[in-house]
Amino acid sequence: MTAAVILQGISHAFGPHRALSDIDLTIAPGEYVVLLGPSGCGKTTLLSVLGGFVTPDRGKVLIGGRDVTRLPPARRPTTTVFQDYALFPHMTLRDNVGFGPRMAGMGRAQRHRLAEEKLALVGLAGQGGQAPA
Repeated sequence: MTAAVILQGISHAFGPHRALSDIDLTIAPGEYVVLLGPSGCGKTTLLSVLGGFVTPDRGKVLIGGRDVTRLPPARRPTTTVFQDYALFPHMTLRDNVGFGPRMAGMGRAQRHRLAEEKLALVGLAGQGGQAPA
């Protein structure tokens, strides 16, 4: 299931450094969005706000029409994959990819099918049983 994501007037500062200033962004259900920009421009901060790891100083985060601005990451309908070594080494690729749906209560068979579909999207079809290493 996909839902609209709306960021309204998002602003955030780290001490005297303004990382985000009045950001408005609407992502339609099923839409694919990429954030591009130089190092330090606020991409990671914006994603951290969306995921609930950073609470904005101002603004709202709406997902599916629900205000999730103050919800912690575990209570949001989002999944975060960090760019550095954040895979669970004791779990298979399939289980790593299916970790978010597992935490959301998705059954094993459905979760494994979904994970295999996602692995195929990134060129890893048939590799679900392998370790991340």
